[in-house]
Amino acid sequence: MDKYSVQKSIDALKELKGSNTFYDVHVHPYEVMFDACQYQPSAQSGGLFSAGAAKYLAPELGDLNLNPTAVGKGKELEQKLRAMACLLGARRSYSHTGPVVFGDQMNLSGIDRVLLLPVVREAEGGDGQLKAMSEMFGGDERFLFGYCMPGDISNDQIEAAMRRAVAEYDVRAVKIHPSVTGINLGCRAGVERVEAILAAAGNNRLNVVIHGGLSPDCQNQQAVSYGTVANLRHVDWSITPGAVVIAHGGCFGHSSGDACANVIPAMVGLFERYDNLSFDTSGVGYEVLCRLLKCFDQERILFGSDALYEKQWAALMKLWCALRKTQKWPEEALVGIAALNPGRLFDRKHGPVQAALAGVSAPPVQFRREGPLK
Repeated sequence: MDKYSVQKSIDALKELKGSNTFYDVHVHPYEVMFDACQYQPSAQSGGLFSAGAAKYLAPELGDLNLNPTAVGKGKELEQKLRAMACLLGARRSYSHTGPVVFGDQMNLSGIDRVLLLPVVREAEGGDGQLKAMSEMFGGDERFLFGYCMPGDISNDQIEAAMRRAVAEYDVRAVKIHPSVTGINLGCRAGVERVEAILAAAGNNRLNVVIHGGLSPDCQNQQAVSYGTVANLRHVDWSITPGAVVIAHGGCFGHSSGDACANVIPAMVGLFERYDNLSFDTSGVGYEVLCRLLKCFDQERILFGSDALYEKQWAALMKLWCALRKTQKWPEEALVGIAALNPGRLFDRKHGPVQAALAGVSAPPVQFRREGPLK
């Protein structure tokens, strides 16, 4: 699709939106794998924070390729080159951050509010990312804050830490990234860790967003598969009464063939077991996205872009093209996925957990683990 066609489609989507609020529930304020919060206020503009001397350039619409050439995992040498390319690409994408950067993305796309998802790395402690987010984005209603539990918080201290984050930073959701944070869902300790986070999220009336799929560029190669659906099935997701959003439809890092043949059927089975599960559309290819849209009810799908790893406008256009291909009423589907569904979960008017819980005092959530995990 050429730039002119993209512009026409974006303009049409902005008109279609009408008075609805469009959300993007998967946005990273900082680079996830390699760097975090190494920014200084820029002299170029207020609300702009830079990691170096490069000049900030506002994003523009461009051509859209729905089927880019995939980069294979390759052999050991190719993996090293891939890691270097990933590092350089990430640093280029995240050379700047702040409300100016994301505001420009949102204005271009017609997105009104975004959920900022920090990810703490395995050896990272404290609330440094939350503090930086507050300094950069605080007080701007366009930006909702997520919280990622640091690994140095013991399981019995998780709820208290989460309560402090809610009180101090008005956190709306909890982000879990098993691979980056080092939570091995293939063993009992990792499952108990996630279930403790779920219990605390339920008691604090927070929804949860968890990475779903592989993490091919994770620096700890042993952790690449921690977030796959095969491991997600070990967790009792009913521990929290709130919504759990599986990012990337559970398909991140999987080939299209593997995702369609194996991952998505497993996701369908998981969703049949737990009615509080949803997924976001971020970080998957066009073919996989079309398959996901065919296999799940629209009420369980939310728009996510994975910005700044992916251009927000490109992610929205990819969703729109996939909806036009797979849905009888794509306009209604888009409003549901980008506005109504996320609004029910993250708009305070509906309640921070789910609309059904508004005004209800939930009892403390307990959790326990059964099964063969060691």
